[in-house]
Amino acid sequence: MSKPVILVTGATGTIGSELVPQLVASGARVRVLVRNPEKAKKFDQSVEVVQGDLEKPDTLAPAFAGAEKLFLLSNYPMVAILEANAYEAAKSTGVKHIVKLSGRHINADFFSDTAVAGWHRESEQRLQSLGILWTILRPGFWASNLLALFDRQTKTISLPCGDGLESFLDPRDVAACAVKLLTTPGHEGTIYEITGSEQLSYSQVAERLSAAIGHKVTYQDIPEDALLQGFLSMGFHAPSAESFVRMFVAVKDGKVFPPTTTVANLLGRAPRSFDDWARDHAAKLS
Repeated sequence: MSKPVILVTGATGTIGSELVPQLVASGARVRVLVRNPEKAKKFDQSVEVVQGDLEKPDTLAPAFAGAEKLFLLSNYPMVAILEANAYEAAKSTGVKHIVKLSGRHINADFFSDTAVAGWHRESEQRLQSLGILWTILRPGFWASNLLALFDRQTKTISLPCGDGLESFLDPRDVAACAVKLLTTPGHEGTIYEITGSEQLSYSQVAERLSAAIGHKVTYQDIPEDALLQGFLSMGFHAPSAESFVRMFVAVKDGKVFPPTTTVANLLGRAPRSFDDWARDHAAKLS
């Protein structure tokens, strides 16, 4: 009897690029939905690559047909729309279980009225009413986000976080948790919030990065509007940018939720440390 097909969206992004190899290593039969098949050439030859676009529902049937499980990850600002298209394709082709990557704090008082929280909440509610088994994975702040926030020329991190604390989650652990949810029973109808285990200020992050790359890294506390304008100048969709800034201000105000033990509970080991992530990504930060 052949193994069930696990379909992965967002396969060539930060989380998907970690998830697909881990699924392959687990012995799973993996299919990826990609807009550009060239980007999927990095995967093992056992991975089935199907071209399609969540923005174009008429392209989805070949990827979804015959898949038993779906790992769903989409991009801002069209999360709710793209994932609604995926849900319809999943329902029409007989997918039995969907694991959605969502966002942490989407129901928190300080964040619930943001666009990002609204998009994820709308999608979660649609998923829960779909009539298909579901699991929701809500990760905290990815350590890999620092790659976009770090100024390599000045070796500076500039954010409106003051001395606030954040727990940094290694994307490899997000992927490992997703593998667990996709390949073992008992996770249906459950929402998992995952984080790193250690809370750090961004000044401490700068110290850890300094040790990892061998150059002095500095944290600079900036006004929230300066970060917003920086995001907008980089081409961020305004409601997305405003949502992200709100989260950084929540760090400064000490409002972010404390770390969870979910990674350890799911994987039977502690989350990877921030130091591990920094050492493994030193070349990208130098």
